[in-house]
Formats: sequence, structure tokens, C-alpha cells
Amino acid sequence: MSGLSFGPLDQRAFHVCIDMQRIFLEPGPWFGAAGLAILPNIARLSDHAPKRSLFTRFITAKTAAEAPGTWQRYYTHWSEVTQEKAGGDILDLHGELAPRAMSENVFDKPTHDSFHDPAFAQRLDQEAPSALIFSGVETDVCVLATALTAVDLGHRVVIATDAVASSSEASHQACLDLVYPRFDQQIELATTDEILSQWVPS
Repeated sequence: MSGLSFGPLDQRAFHVCIDMQRIFLEPGPWFGAAGLAILPNIARLSDHAPKRSLFTRFITAKTAAEAPGTWQRYYTHWSEVTQEKAGGDILDLHGELAPRAMSENVFDKPTHDSFHDPAFAQRLDQEAPSALIFSGVETDVCVLATALTAVDLGHRVVIATDAVASSSEASHQACLDLVYPRFDQQIELATTDEILSQWVPS
């Protein structure tokens, strides 16, 4: 089922944009062209509630040797994306979204799950949002990891289906068709138009 199954969104709903960074949106080992296509819809969601839009950034390890546990193997394999080799600027938000982001609404995380950042988790605890609307990349990795933690914490979760993307189209579609619908009492799938038409303006 798609659409907002559990009614309209009120003024306490938050938009969470996951990892729309240069590292995923510019040519390189993690480039996903599909991410560029969702920029306009993410901008629309952000502009609807600027003060209730949060942005996360996936911060890669400085070196593989400094990463904990199996992340060392991960960054040995993906050594090109370490800060030592790629530099820090590649972790910046895409230029189209950067003007919408300020220090107080950008959160950095070293893992897939945004809730791993204590500041992000604390912000949501303080705000007590009525719903979390997720956009960004990747549908099947960081968006998924964050959405599932949100579900476990009891948040109403809405995935903006035309504002999420992945470098793997098959995995992206499998999440929308098979994985997220498994949580049909906790995760709603809706287009940007459907969300905005039922989200009380700021």
C-alpha cells in the first residue's frame, strides 16, 4: 500500500534528508546517478518546513587502520573514499542543498544509522516529532538503517518514494516493493506530491 495510510502530517513532522553528499553524487567509486534525479523533490520537502528539515552526512574514516572492527576491512576495500585519499571536501552536502543546511541541522555519523550520532538522537528526543519523513541515499543502506531504528523507537516513518535512490536500482526497488511493506503498520510509502498535499504548512 502506498500513500499516507495513517492520516495527514501535522506541524510537528520532521523531514530527514540522508547523506546527499558529493561523495555519492559526483563521479567516483560511490557515485550513484539516480541520486541527482531526486534533488528537486528533496528541495521541495526541505523548503516546505525549513526549520524542521535535518540533514545527515556519512563521514568516512580517515584511514582504514583507524576504523573499528570490520570497518577496517570495509575501508581497506574502499580505500579511495577514506579522507586520507579523497579529502574532506567530498563529504560536503551537494551544492543545491548546502544553502538549506546550517550547523544546527546537519549531523555527522560514522555508520549507516543516523541515530548512531548522539546529537541527532538527542535532537529528535527533544523535538518529539509526530512523524519522520525520510529522503536521500541510499534506499537500501543508510535510509534503511535509519528508518528501522526510527521504527524501533516508535516513530511514525514515511519514506518519500520519489526522493530516495540507490546506486543499485534492483536493491532500491526491492526495498520499496518488498522490504518496507513488511512494516506496513509502521512505515508508510508516499510520493513527494502525496506528502506535501497532506502536510500542514509551517
